[in-house]
Amino acid sequence: MCAMTQDNDKPDVSRRSTSKGKILLIFLSLSVLTIALVYQPLPENFPQPWKYRFLSFGAHLFSKLGYLGEQVNLFDRIHVLRFLYYTFVGCFKIRNPEHHLQIYDRKILNVSVRIFEPEELANVDQMPTIIHFHGGGFLLGCRDTYDQVTYALANLTRALVISVEYRRVPEHYFPAAFDDCKLVAYELFQNALKYRIDVNRIALVGDSAGGNLALVITQSLIRDGFNPRTACLIYPALQFFDFTLPSYRLYLPRNILGVINEENFLSVMSELSESKVKVTRDILFNNHTSAEDKRRLRPYVNAGKHLPISLPFDTDAEGNENLVTNLNFLISPKMSPLLVSDEELMQLPPIILFTTEFDILRDEGFILAERLKSLNKNLYHHHFPATFHGAHLLLYGPLKFDIAYEMVEHISRKIRENL
Repeated sequence: MCAMTQDNDKPDVSRRSTSKGKILLIFLSLSVLTIALVYQPLPENFPQPWKYRFLSFGAHLFSKLGYLGEQVNLFDRIHVLRFLYYTFVGCFKIRNPEHHLQIYDRKILNVSVRIFEPEELANVDQMPTIIHFHGGGFLLGCRDTYDQVTYALANLTRALVISVEYRRVPEHYFPAAFDDCKLVAYELFQNALKYRIDVNRIALVGDSAGGNLALVITQSLIRDGFNPRTACLIYPALQFFDFTLPSYRLYLPRNILGVINEENFLSVMSELSESKVKVTRDILFNNHTSAEDKRRLRPYVNAGKHLPISLPFDTDAEGNENLVTNLNFLISPKMSPLLVSDEELMQLPPIILFTTEFDILRDEGFILAERLKSLNKNLYHHHFPATFHGAHLLLYGPLKFDIAYEMVEHISRKIRENL
């Protein structure tokens, strides 16, 4: 009887083994598929490569789902991306009593700002000040998602930090961001005593789109007789004239952080325009500018002169008439601060410039550095050779990268030295 029971159990054991084998095979297959989908080639010394790969894959997936959701009117893709940006970055605020910072939100001439004031400056009448403009492609960033960075800047520099919450696309088009940032900066320079600011020790700081605004506002201030102490530009967007620069060709297809890609790039260019013109791939071949503008502006972004590698640039090519008409604002100094003469660059205060290798904006940073060097201007330029655009923002939380604190500490140290 016992023997018969043992014989009957054998098929059950066999079925269980087969089931476990199938589960293991499915698990391994899914693992291989996931790695295949997530994998992208990165340099050997790239920081935390697999974390970056999963971050990029996840962000790209949500971006694609957002596009699909928009097509069927389920939700607004931009608000989903902003929510995710805040959830994984912005909500990890640091508030350490040992850092002795007073933090409060207020408005300056109807523009919202967040202020970080070191406690030792409470009785100081003239404080060294950093005016900070956040990045995010004029689209995603805000003072909350940049709270980690502005908090760290205040703590490490022991200067007053004013983080500007400017208007973004798609709710507002150009020049809304410029107008808000200019309004705050001019108010602080014109009424420095009212805000207990040392007008001779004001730095304008920003990354990416914020770096663009920092330089544009610096140039505007100088034209109107003000004297910023320094401008710190962290992988800034400096020109919207030549999109055939090698770094655009190399890295736009690489889908940096899962969102810096051709599809999103064209979308942002469209949203920046008042007409919301549909921007086509023509812009990637510089067909948003006329032949006359190409000849006039090419000397300011001359890759053949300032970069070791360049691609052919046809100064006689007429552009797409629709894009030329509707995107002309992109090549104005309010949007492209690199498109100015050497005489205007000569007027700049000491410039602190940071660039990264894995970045579509790398080459315009290099061109600015080379132009300033040729003019013997006071410039500090540091290139992070093995990291990516936006890395300094990822200081805390699940998306923390070790390189981020190293970058912010370096940035803060150079600002402190120049402020």
